[in-house]
Amino acid sequence: MNSNGRSARYVTFLLWSTGFHAMATGIGLLLQPAELLLWGGWGPVTEPFFAAQGGVFHLLMSVLYGYAAWRGRDQHALLTFIILVKLTAALFLLLYYFFVTAIWLVLVSGVIDGAIGLVLLMLSKRAEVRHA
Repeated sequence: MNSNGRSARYVTFLLWSTGFHAMATGIGLLLQPAELLLWGGWGPVTEPFFAAQGGVFHLLMSVLYGYAAWRGRDQHALLTFIILVKLTAALFLLLYYFFVTAIWLVLVSGVIDGAIGLVLLMLSKRAEVRHA
């Protein structure tokens, strides 16, 4: 298998993995288990609406990641959007951590989102997936 084929397989694997992670995050944000929130660095939830809204967003994104992974070679437009979402999420999370509240799981999430966005960008270029 050539490097383009390997890169395309890595992109697909990363999209499926990211989709399952987003699904778990979405479910967690919808359920908002107190122990998990305390472990992650948040205090008790007094108004669950916005966290639940974030859960719905993560569930929808998990469908997008899975759809892009399933579409294979036909994923270039979706991949461009996913890379934009991941890099934007990383920027938001890192800015939130450094300028609003230093919650350790927000920092870790920002670093992971940024890494996923950058790896997808590099792999998609290697796989010759068109971004435009």
